[in-house]
Amino acid sequence: MSSDKSLDGPVQIRADQWAWGLCWLMFASTVLNYMDRQTITLVGGEIRSEFGLTQEGFGWVLAAFQLSYAAAQIPAGFLADRFDVRWTYAMAVAWWSMAGVAGAFSPTLGVLMTLRGLLGFGESFNWPCALKVTSRVLPPSDRGLGNGIFNSGAAVGAVLTPLTVPWLATHYGWRTALIVVGSLGFLWVIAWGLFLRDPRSMRLVDVGKADPVGLDELPGEVARSGLSLNARLAFSTLMLPPLAAILLFPKVGKPAIWWAIAGVMIGLLAVARMLPLHELKGARWALSLGEVVRLRRFWVMAVVSVSINVCWHFLVNWLPTYLQTDRGMTMLAGGMLSSIPFVAADAGNLIGGSLSKQLAGRGLAPDRARLIVLCGCVVLIACGTLVGLVHNDSLVIILLGLMALGAAAFMANYFAFCQEISDQNTGLIVGFLGALGNLFAAGFLPVVGWVKDTTGGFGGVFLAMGLLPLVGLVTMVLGWGWSKPEQEAR
Repeated sequence: MSSDKSLDGPVQIRADQWAWGLCWLMFASTVLNYMDRQTITLVGGEIRSEFGLTQEGFGWVLAAFQLSYAAAQIPAGFLADRFDVRWTYAMAVAWWSMAGVAGAFSPTLGVLMTLRGLLGFGESFNWPCALKVTSRVLPPSDRGLGNGIFNSGAAVGAVLTPLTVPWLATHYGWRTALIVVGSLGFLWVIAWGLFLRDPRSMRLVDVGKADPVGLDELPGEVARSGLSLNARLAFSTLMLPPLAAILLFPKVGKPAIWWAIAGVMIGLLAVARMLPLHELKGARWALSLGEVVRLRRFWVMAVVSVSINVCWHFLVNWLPTYLQTDRGMTMLAGGMLSSIPFVAADAGNLIGGSLSKQLAGRGLAPDRARLIVLCGCVVLIACGTLVGLVHNDSLVIILLGLMALGAAAFMANYFAFCQEISDQNTGLIVGFLGALGNLFAAGFLPVVGWVKDTTGGFGGVFLAMGLLPLVGLVTMVLGWGWSKPEQEAR
């Protein structure tokens, strides 16, 4: 970063070109991230046919990725804070690329779902790592735009995938499509390594920084002793949900897996909140989590994360199926047209970040500028409530485009709010918020399939998705603490 000081004004901090270049490289990783995950949605018809699946059953194939992605975001966020994010990021991209390629060789549905889970594990690192990077190289006023740049890769990936995968699957089969898309990640790893040869990449390393959770100030015997007995006993109870899932799986089936992961995830938050901080000081991750869950803004953003993630992942995972089944389009035509809303989403990432930056430049506090943008985003997303009522295909595509534009612009500014909860634990916070959002998105995917199987259409789901982000916006307005935005509400 560089700074200029005018004769009659305060120091203005601005990011250099290298930092913006880094944002565009992370944009490329996000493109690949979404191409790897979305490929399977575009070949869903072939997979349902080959493995004899209903829409609800295919929803569980999608959920295998989403559940693993949700659970892994917690350790991903912690690792992004504690280790050199430069190499953590590179290893994550290599991991998910290998998992994506391996999925093409799945002999059974079980193997395919397992590999989808491994793909989700690797991809869970993308947002915690990227947000850690932008928080290190961009000033607060630029983070909305920086986040919008790299996050727009999600929309671009969602555009490129339907333009390429249906053609590959039609001519060479769905397995070839997975190999081609998955292999691209290895090229990114090479480019990332070359980019980090620049000495400025040392900004991403917390050199000389005091221990972020205060362990350097603890007496040596306390720091080495680990968690207190009460804490160990409390965290041990988190083994109960997985054990219950094993016992209930024969009767309940796949939903038991969701409940087990939800029990562990929510249990971690509950235990960290109930135990006194001094009982968590023996473990760095536990103390970090204990501090985070005592921030009111964390819980506010948890509601926001669930509301926008469920909406966004519904569009990403079910839009091609909706166009093929409810609108009667072929895989090629539906794939081509499904790319249009994500072109709008790509614009939404950049527009949303730019608007908040411009409003902040006119004197508004950065968080209030973002709030104004979020209000407009919710109006655009609400256009989705009309999708099930419209018969004209062109008008439906326009409504879907407005909905996707609003959702993407919403997320670009949502990420900037997440970065302001706590500077010291950005990765952990983003990881946990992303985990919660994706947990509920995963649980909703099979529900969407069940609704389709039961009612024959997606109209009711679009109605719910068009209104859901309003819940997050209202929660933020009431709970963020706008009277003293510079202070953490506890």
